[in-house]
This record gives sequence, C-alpha cells and structure tokens, in this order.
Amino acid sequence: MISRNNTIKNFYAIFFGVIALIAIISAVVIGVMANDKVARMRMSVIDDANAYKIGQENGYKQSLYLACDSMKNLDANLGKTAVSRDTAHQTEMLAKIIVHSNQVNQCLSNLPFEASDKLSNCQKFVNQTQDYATYLLGKLSQGEQLTAAERTALCNLDYVAGNLYDFLQAYAESDSGMFITNGNGQNNVGSLSDSLADVDSNAFEYEKLIYDGPFSDSVEHKVYTPSVKLGRDKIDVIANELFTNAKFSAEINHEGKLYVYDVDNGKAYFTADGKVAQYEAYSEVTTLEAYESANADKCIESAEEFCRKLGYDVKGVWVSKTQDSVTYVNCATVIDDVIIYPDLIKVAVNDKGAVVGFEARAYLLNHTDWDVTFGQVSQSDARKAIDGALKVTNVARALVEKNNKHYLCYEFQCMQGDRQYYVYVDSATGNEVEIFKVIANTEGYTVI
Repeated sequence: MISRNNTIKNFYAIFFGVIALIAIISAVVIGVMANDKVARMRMSVIDDANAYKIGQENGYKQSLYLACDSMKNLDANLGKTAVSRDTAHQTEMLAKIIVHSNQVNQCLSNLPFEASDKLSNCQKFVNQTQDYATYLLGKLSQGEQLTAAERTALCNLDYVAGNLYDFLQAYAESDSGMFITNGNGQNNVGSLSDSLADVDSNAFEYEKLIYDGPFSDSVEHKVYTPSVKLGRDKIDVIANELFTNAKFSAEINHEGKLYVYDVDNGKAYFTADGKVAQYEAYSEVTTLEAYESANADKCIESAEEFCRKLGYDVKGVWVSKTQDSVTYVNCATVIDDVIIYPDLIKVAVNDKGAVVGFEARAYLLNHTDWDVTFGQVSQSDARKAIDGALKVTNVARALVEKNNKHYLCYEFQCMQGDRQYYVYVDSATGNEVEIFKVIANTEGYTVI
C-alpha cells in the first residue's frame, strides 16, 4: 500500500513538473514574440507621437498589472507550500510557483527600468525562487520529503513575495504609476526605478538557499437545467411578489435561459423555474467615512434576510469589505453546523445595509440533499495534519468540493504571525484536502 501511494505521488510530481516546464516554455515563446513585436514597432515610422506614446503606456500598464497578479499568486503558493503536509499538494503548488515566478520575471522584463541594485535584488529573488521550487519538485519526484529547513526557507521567501506584491500594487494604483504619458518624452522611464529604490533593503532578506527556488470555482462548465419550467405569466407573478414594480424586460440564453425584469432601482434575473439567479441594484453608495462605521453583523443580517426573502435558506460564512463602500457576504447552506461550500451565494450590501447585488449561480448548480455524515477521523486526529508553525484559532466543519469530488472536512482557521490560512482536512482519511491563504488588498479580503 505504501509503495502504491509513493508511486502515485511520484506520478503527480512528474505530471505537474511537466506542466510547469510546458508553461515556462510557452511563456518564453510568448515573451520572444512580444519583444519581436515591440522591436518592429520601434523600427516603424511613427506619424502620431502621442498615439504611439499612449499605446506604449498601455502596454507597460498591462505588464505592471500582470506582474502584480503573478506576484500575488506567487506569494499565496509559497505560503501554502510552506505549511502543507501533503506531498501531492506540495507538488502541485511548487509547479505553480515555477510558473508564477517565470510570469513575474517576464512581466518585469517588459517594463522600462533603470539599472539599480534593488532591481537586481528583485530579479535575483524571482529567479532563485523559481530555481528553488524546481529543486524541491525534483526531491518530491524521488519520493523524498521537504525538510524543516526547506519549509522555513519557503516561509521566508513567502514574506519577501508579500513585500514585493505590496510595493507593486501600491505603485500601480498611485499617480506615479505612469511610464511615458506622465513623463518627459518617449524615453522617460517614469518613477518606477525611483520608487523601487525606496523599498527597504530588509524586504529582500531571506535565508541563503540550499541549492546555491473559499471554492468559488465549483461552477465551471456547468449549466443550470431546472426540473420544472414555468410559463412567463407565472414568473411575472413571482417577480411582482418578490420585487416592486417588476416589468419583463428581456429573455436571454446564457448558461441556461434567464428572464430579465426591471424592478425598482435595479434588475432581477429569473430562471425558467422562477428562482432568482441574480439581482443588481443601481443605488449609489455613501461616503467612505460612513462605510467605515458600518457594522459587519448588520451586513450579514441584511444578506441572510434578503436570501430568505428569495427562498434561499443560507447563512453568512465569509465577509469581505472593499474600498468602494460595499461589503461582500458569502452565504451558504449550513446543515447540523456543517458549512456546505458548494451552495455558495454571494451578496453585496452597501453601507446603509441595503442589498445592491446578489448572485446564486453556484447554489442553483450544486444544491441537493447533502449527506453530512462525517468520517471516523476525530477533530483532534485531524489537527495532527496541521503544520506545527500554524496556530489554530478556530475550527469548523465543512463540505468542500475539489476536482469534482466532495469532502467532509474539518476547517482549521490558522495564523502564522500576521498571515491567515484556512486548512481543510478530510474527516475520512485525515489527509489535507485544501489550503487557502487570506490576502488583504484593495479588492478586500480574498482567499487564494
């Protein structure tokens, strides 16, 4: 049995390694094509200098935002690998680290930097992270385990990636994040090099490496097919029972037929069996000061009440605030204190406590009579799968979906310093199923 498990893990290691290498080769080819395209552009005769400058500016901005996204994903996967105890899961995440490192490097190479020590440190970090992940992936493919020192090194790399992500994101959103159109001519490099020079040198510190590298995707490729189809006249009645002045607007066919109704201050989308799949309001939010004093519990209460009004028996399980004065509440079915994550409903509540957005696609596609009978693994035994560096702050029970399979898990909310993780351990096997890292950014609090 042990030999069979090792064979499976080696297969996954090689499989993900091949994927990583294919992705890297693809990125390099794309980079070469992009550089060739830019070279041809520069050799062309430019009749409109402003149009050329704006086009180049847009290209730089695109590379900058792609660098931000890739650095965020690199940060998340480094942290998740550092606290994972599952070899197959570690293999998968190390392959992603290789891909995201290469993407960051490619995006940075497309930006107009001036030579600097900080730029060299940044490029060195990304390259060494990619090489280190490749080294560790090779170890796992040989059936070896990550050592405590290697996991510590990953953790330190994670902190560096977090620092660099914060810098890139802040720069991209600042007035300084312009390379040409806010500068002095086509050869201006903007203020990126100067801003990078201001980054604390400690941000790049990490140990010398040994080699000297919640479940919202459960609705993909699914179409809602109702067992009963009501006529338009019956849906008209339901729409006016739920909303004020509901008037039929259009019929659309997108991932299943939907009937669109104009309602007071918004639009509501109904399925063919009369269920509300989506709602969007037109009301404007108030000032940031008013938003900051809003009560998260009130937002959860408003979200749950709105869901009940529409016929969905769910509870708020995750709250994320954003700078546009909206609080996003994720609601889900809860059975015998077990959170059913496939039954996810997303609700947006403004700072007045009014619902301004609603989306129930995951619930409609996944909801069924769930069996929440837990396996034989106790909570205390499941906790043994949690890395010792993590401090468990809360434990819940949850049904989760991964790769089209459902698992009844213990949900461990954990902290490592100021970093927050959610670790899901299968109640049937005691194995780690999934790890999410909480990322705080301008989009609010998200899990990756």
